[in-house]
Amino acid sequence: MTQGPAGTPPTPHCAACGADLAADASFCPACGAVVFTQPVRLSAFSPLDAADDPDRPPGWWRRTGWMSLALAAIAVLGLGGVAIATRPEPMPDVSPQALRAALERGDAQSRDPLCMANGLAYDAQPVHVQAGDAATLSWMDTLAAAGLYEREPDEPAGESEPPALRTYAPRPELTDWTGGRQLCIARGLRLASVRGIGAVGPTRVRGQVYPGVAAEVVWSLDGAAPWLASPEVADAFARQLPAWRGGRWQVSPQGWRLMQQRRFFLYRDEWMTAERLERVAGLPPR
Repeated sequence: MTQGPAGTPPTPHCAACGADLAADASFCPACGAVVFTQPVRLSAFSPLDAADDPDRPPGWWRRTGWMSLALAAIAVLGLGGVAIATRPEPMPDVSPQALRAALERGDAQSRDPLCMANGLAYDAQPVHVQAGDAATLSWMDTLAAAGLYEREPDEPAGESEPPALRTYAPRPELTDWTGGRQLCIARGLRLASVRGIGAVGPTRVRGQVYPGVAAEVVWSLDGAAPWLASPEVADAFARQLPAWRGGRWQVSPQGWRLMQQRRFFLYRDEWMTAERLERVAGLPPR
């Protein structure tokens, strides 16, 4: 830009080619370049914003940095809130005494007679067994050793032929331990111990979640039949007796033991069996 005579404005020049320009020119008459009559506004993201203070952050950082920090703080607080909200509640403690009380309070199965059924009638009628049926003959011989049946003498079928049938007649003692085509070996079960208690954790029952725990329940025979005192008879009955209600039998010189894996649930500050929980909580049937 050339300074004119005193009192006159300076003559503008083209920034591209240096030609003189009229005061109100929009384009250079020599090269056609655009003439800017207003100063160029710096971009909001230009680092020249901080030219007056080298230690001051650029304007874009001043505007966005604090917002980023605020958003980060909100995110941290939000994640902390989620962590607090999703933190599992501490599970209650459980003792063997509490589980014993649950069994004694609500488990009627211990008061049921312990019986078995294997196809025989166990009534007042004699039992006729084919001579070739080794398994049934062995079982009837066990019952005869227990004093429940008496084997009758074989009727000769011929000089060279074995008897076709063997007959076992019931003894009066049988009536004390039979009924409904079943043979019973004890009047009931007695709770011996609760052991092997696992960790308490949330357990779903019929769509509802309760604190639950698994434990091994040990039962002994209550009012056992006297003929179980014979080891041979006891072993034979143990082989015939199926797994009773999910348990397994163990026969030793100290007596019979039934081991069951059971689950217990805490409902209204009371530990209870699954059967009692269904009744008390009014859960829908299976």
